[in-house]
Amino acid sequence: MIELNLTSLIQLMNFLVLFFVLKKLLFDRFFDIIAKRQEIVKSELKKAESLREEAEKYKEEHQKELSEAHEKAAAIVATAEKQAEKILLEAKDKAKAEASRIVTLAEAQMAQEREKAMSEIQGVVIATAVEIALRVLGKEMDEEARRQYTKKVMENLGDRE
Repeated sequence: MIELNLTSLIQLMNFLVLFFVLKKLLFDRFFDIIAKRQEIVKSELKKAESLREEAEKYKEEHQKELSEAHEKAAAIVATAEKQAEKILLEAKDKAKAEASRIVTLAEAQMAQEREKAMSEIQGVVIATAVEIALRVLGKEMDEEARRQYTKKVMENLGDRE
């Protein structure tokens, strides 16, 4: 059983005074420091959480911007490829047209040259034939008469063709 005597009461009083002094000097400061640290930790956690959320938001925005940039780049590349194809086709068409024009021009020039050569050959052949005919017949003609006679023969041959 518990006995209450004066010594016990004094010890109890000493304990209470010591507890009160320790509480005022030590425990209150200790609990204040603990409470302040808890507040600091809570505020740092809140700050870290808000920073994390902000970082997530920025990450999502940047990913969206990056995907949009990739889409724009793909569209630009597709447009450039289409333009390149169009330019290539136009260049091919121009080259074909130019080649066709050059071939047509060359054919026309060849036809002119052929006609000119045929005309020259025909003139030489007729002049030679007239000269041979005159020698065979034993006649002599002056130069002007030969030209006129050659011209008449060429005109007659031209009418037959």
